[in-house]
Amino acid sequence: MIGRAGITAEMAYDGVNNYCHKEYDWSIAKENPSIMYVRMGDETETEYKVIFRSYTGAFVYFHVDKASGATRMVEHVPSLDIESEAGTIDLLDYIEKRN
Repeated sequence: MIGRAGITAEMAYDGVNNYCHKEYDWSIAKENPSIMYVRMGDETETEYKVIFRSYTGAFVYFHVDKASGATRMVEHVPSLDIESEAGTIDLLDYIEKRN
């Protein structure tokens, strides 16, 4: 449950990690685990940035609102120098069991 403090860094990481493990195929990373990962990025007063790296070399940056858990995703493909909005998720769907 979200308390008065809102979303913590641990909650942001756990929610994004759970989302990535649900939505992306990690089987390719079994033999080379460093090819795909989730890690914490920068933090501002209002958001956490959590970074997912795909085996393709693309990155998805999850911008997690500290107050609400609303999360905006931005995909970046360094090899093509392309960045695009990739949608939104409610982080709470991935850190709490809802009935």
